[in-house]
Amino acid sequence: MNFGEDMESNVDFHIKDEAKRMLKEIALVKKNVENSELYAGMCLDLKQNKTIQKHFFRLLGYHSQVQVVIYGLGSTEYSFSSQFQLAVVLLLKRDFPNWIGNIEIYDPCMSMADIIFFEKLGLEVLTNDENCKRRAQRPTMFYMPNPCWYLIGNLLGANWSSSCLNKIFVLTNSFSYTLTNTPRCRTVLETVLRLERILDFTTEVHIETSDNQTYANLFSGFAWHFFDVDPNNDIDKPGCYWLDMQRHLEEEFLENMKSDMNSEDFAEIWGNYRGARRLRCNNIPTPPGWIKLNIYGIGRKGDQPGRYSGIFQDEKGKCFDMYRGDIDVEDNVIAGLEALRIGLAGCMEGRPNVQKLIVESDNVILVHYVNGLPEPNDTAMRWLGEIFFMLKRIACVVYHIYEEANEATRDLALNGECPNSA
Repeated sequence: MNFGEDMESNVDFHIKDEAKRMLKEIALVKKNVENSELYAGMCLDLKQNKTIQKHFFRLLGYHSQVQVVIYGLGSTEYSFSSQFQLAVVLLLKRDFPNWIGNIEIYDPCMSMADIIFFEKLGLEVLTNDENCKRRAQRPTMFYMPNPCWYLIGNLLGANWSSSCLNKIFVLTNSFSYTLTNTPRCRTVLETVLRLERILDFTTEVHIETSDNQTYANLFSGFAWHFFDVDPNNDIDKPGCYWLDMQRHLEEEFLENMKSDMNSEDFAEIWGNYRGARRLRCNNIPTPPGWIKLNIYGIGRKGDQPGRYSGIFQDEKGKCFDMYRGDIDVEDNVIAGLEALRIGLAGCMEGRPNVQKLIVESDNVILVHYVNGLPEPNDTAMRWLGEIFFMLKRIACVVYHIYEEANEATRDLALNGECPNSA
C-alpha cells in the first residue's frame, strides 16, 4: 500500500491503520505513566490509604468488582492528552484486577479509529450518548477526565438518591474546586446546586501530581470522590432538587433587584426565564427601594365593555394608589397594555414618584410583548411604542404571575372593589 496515495481511495484501510498505530502508541504511553510519580502515588493510595479502602469495602458489599464507565475522555486519535488519561485507567485495570471489572466508554468526539482502538483494548464502546446520565445499578466507578461542568450535574442528577449515590465513586476534577470556580449561570446551574448539596456527604481524596508539567496539566486537581449519604437525608425526599432550584431563583431575583440594571437588562432576563414559582403564586412584598404595580386588562365581550386596572403597593405590600377604566377593545392584551401605559404615565408625572418599578401581570403574552418576545402585532405596537419610551426613564421589571396572585387587581377592574391591601 502506498501511504502517500489519495486517502479517499481506501478510507477503511487508513482508519484501521490509524487504530493499529495508536495501539503501539498507547503501549509506550502506558510505560511512561507507569513510571510516573503520579501513578505510583495513586497505587500507593489504593493499597494503603485507609479512607479509600474503607469506602471500597462499603461500596463493593457482596459484589466482587466495580464497573468502570469513562465519560469525557475526548478522542485518542486526535489528542495525546486523551491517550495519557486513558493509560491511567488501563493500568489500574491491569494492576487491580480483583476490584476493577469491565470498562465501558463513550465520548461524542470518538472517531472510527477510536472505536476500533478501544475495542482492541477490551473496552466496551457505548453506541448511545448517555449524556453522563447513567443510573448506577451496581458499584460503579465513573472516570471523567475532561468533563464539561454541566455533565457533572447530569451524573449527580441521574443518581440523586442515597441508594444510588452510595453505589458510585467518581475520579475527576475536584468537586470542591469545581464548585468554587463554576459560574452560577443557567447552563451549569444544576451542577452548582447539586454540588452545594452533596459536598457535605462527599469524601474527596486528592491525587498528588508530580513536578512534571505534562502530568501537572493533565491531572491537576484530580480527586477520588466517595459518597456516604444517610437514607434519611433530604436528598431522598421527592422534589429536593426542585426546592433547591426554587430557592436559588428567588435569591437570584433579589440579587438582581439590588443591581443597577435598567429596564432593557431586566427584559432580557424575564423575556427568557419564568422565575421562581413563589413569585408567580403569591403576592410577595417588594425588595427595599422598589414599588410594585399590578395590572389587569380584559377586552370587550358583548355588552360588557373592556376594562383595565392597576394597583400600586409599597415595600410592605400595602396599597397606596389605584386606578381603573373602560376601553373599547376586544383584545385582553391591549386592555392590559393600557393598564400598564396609564400606570407608567402616572410614574412619569410623579404620581407616584418611582425610580424602580416591578410590574406584575397575569397575561403571559403581555409580559412577552413588553420583554421583547414574541413579535407583537401592529395594534400592540401602537401601545408598546409609548410604553418602551417610558421604560427608558426608570428601572422596570415586568414578569408573569398567576391569576390567584392578581385577584385584587382583577376585582378592581371587574367590580370596582377597592382592596385594603393587595
